[in-house]
Amino acid sequence: MNQIRAKHTVTGIGGRLKNAGKLPVLRAVCSGMDIHGNGMIQQNIALLQGRYSRARAIKTHIADLPVDLQRLLTEEFEREIMAFRAKLESDYAEIKRESNELAGLNEQQSAMLEFLRVDLKEAYAKIAEQARRIVQLENEISAERNAL
Repeated sequence: MNQIRAKHTVTGIGGRLKNAGKLPVLRAVCSGMDIHGNGMIQQNIALLQGRYSRARAIKTHIADLPVDLQRLLTEEFEREIMAFRAKLESDYAEIKRESNELAGLNEQQSAMLEFLRVDLKEAYAKIAEQARRIVQLENEISAERNAL
């Protein structure tokens, strides 16, 4: 069980080093643990370097690993899946919210367009009525002038 705790410690330090843009080498990990040299740490660093370096990938079948390590890998995989799922669900909720907002905005604009169409029809009708009234008044004026 101490091996697993050491692996978690080394993995954590290696992850912090990797996030800082540094390679998780033995000296850096040991300085992070305040110890100098340990066979187990060196083994875990070899695993870390394989994990963070594409050129040094260590391929092994999970069935070849100790049961405790299999369980830890399974738990870590499940945590990563749950975190990824939570992120996807969050992204989906954000997209759904934005989609609903856009649909609402689309409905508002459609209603506004319909309102403007009705106003435009009424304006054309008023223009046509005014044009008829102007023609009628011009005809009346012309008739009055002719009568004088």
